[in-house]
Amino acid sequence: MARGTPSARAFNALAFAGLFCAVAVPLVLFTFGGWEYYRAPIGTRGYMEAHALLRPSGTIGLPLGIAGAVAMFCTLPYAARKRSRLLARFGSMPRWLEVHIFFGTVGPVLVTLHTSFKFNGVISVGYWLMAAVWSSGFVGRYLYVRIPKTLRGIELSQEEMKAEMAEADAALAAMDLPPDARTALDAFTRAASPQDGRAPGIVDLFFGELAVRIRLFTMRSRLRAAGVDLAVLDTAVASATSRAILARRVAHLRRTRQLFGLWHVFHRPLVYAMFVIVGLHVGIAIYLGYAQLLGLGAP
Repeated sequence: MARGTPSARAFNALAFAGLFCAVAVPLVLFTFGGWEYYRAPIGTRGYMEAHALLRPSGTIGLPLGIAGAVAMFCTLPYAARKRSRLLARFGSMPRWLEVHIFFGTVGPVLVTLHTSFKFNGVISVGYWLMAAVWSSGFVGRYLYVRIPKTLRGIELSQEEMKAEMAEADAALAAMDLPPDARTALDAFTRAASPQDGRAPGIVDLFFGELAVRIRLFTMRSRLRAAGVDLAVLDTAVASATSRAILARRVAHLRRTRQLFGLWHVFHRPLVYAMFVIVGLHVGIAIYLGYAQLLGLGAP
């Protein structure tokens, strides 16, 4: 995964989101008493010291809900960017996708803490819709990064993909390697790349790259045992990996596009329904006065 590619950027967004959650969640659990509070029976929470802080309308619970809702709404500009030529001047699609992934990951975590793990009423439908959107988002991200693209997020043509594979083949062929190392490298390339004329299945699409990583580890060990120079070894492994991954993604391209299109059909209605319910929940909360002073003195 080259640095700066759409795949790497999406991974970086997930890494930053994970880091944020790794700080926020322990803070709520262990600094503000969430660990005991969330595990306590609903009927006894009102007697706990943390109740004033962590209930959905509490001093901390309400800001968590507001922050989570804002984060979820911050995922919407990405969809607008995809459809608007006016917004095209404001950053590339991969950059907008980074923002989308970050807020789409941390938003549900903040909302979950806001609920204090108490699910009832219509808002529970919105919560589980959010959970479905969040889960399906990871599937969409997985499919998206498996469609080869340029650094600007523009999908590569078949000719460009074949040209990149030819460059990797030429780089591998030009390397001065011992016979044992060349044999190991060729074996990896054959095993990791789908065979011509064979249509890989959907299981291979989602799990085949794991097998490639395992073969990569074996091949690297064999090259090292063959006495290949460390710098040459790293170059050979990088070229062989890039070539194998690209060959796999080209072989799966048609199926990936089809699944990505079906994913949009499934994902979008969930998003719309979720935001309708969230909007109703926020409106009712404001109408009933739960948002006053960020929950201070709320019932």
